[in-house]
Amino acid sequence: MEARTYYMILGVPRTESAKGIRAAYRDLARRLHPDVAGEQATGAFQELSEAYDVLSDPRRRSEYNRQLRLVEGEGPPAGVGHGSNGPLIREPVTILGNPEAVRPSFEAMWDRMVRNFTGIGVPKSERLESLNFELLLTPDEAYRGCVIPVGVPVFEVCPRCRGSGRDWGIPCTFCQGQGTTGAEAFVRVRIPPLAKSGAVLEFPLENLGIHNFYLRFHIFVGT
Repeated sequence: MEARTYYMILGVPRTESAKGIRAAYRDLARRLHPDVAGEQATGAFQELSEAYDVLSDPRRRSEYNRQLRLVEGEGPPAGVGHGSNGPLIREPVTILGNPEAVRPSFEAMWDRMVRNFTGIGVPKSERLESLNFELLLTPDEAYRGCVIPVGVPVFEVCPRCRGSGRDWGIPCTFCQGQGTTGAEAFVRVRIPPLAKSGAVLEFPLENLGIHNFYLRFHIFVGT
């Protein structure tokens, strides 16, 4: 099943112009606004607003398209693929979907991630730390190596309330009063061939704007 994208939410192709994206949003917003469609449409309206906020901004749209290409896999470099001699291309894994695999705790990681992007409440003593994640490989993946898109949570100040958590005196419905909105960005991680159980691999996250964490994978090979 094809993953649901912001383009699908707006009902436009990925090559749609900025004018077309704006027109599609206005049409759907009129129909999905809770004042028109009822409270049950609140979630769909928020999803629509999030999609438009990203795709209407050229810089954010470009970054979003880049992430889509990583997740969907434009294919490995020349000479590398699903053949018997190349690394395997695995389905994406997401930290958000595997909180039990995060150490020391998902909650501590979440709070630290929010601080990284907002700059609010950052202790002076905070330094770069590892984000430990357990990764289970099949024997074939460990032997041949593999490429894994890994989803990492990212945040930004809510574009609707500008970080205040309130919109016209009431809790902001777009960010649920948090002042920040979360999304998921992907990094493409290459696991080298002949990986062994107990191996530890580290990857930077600075290209995602994350400066207080780096990824540390603890490899386990299944039987």
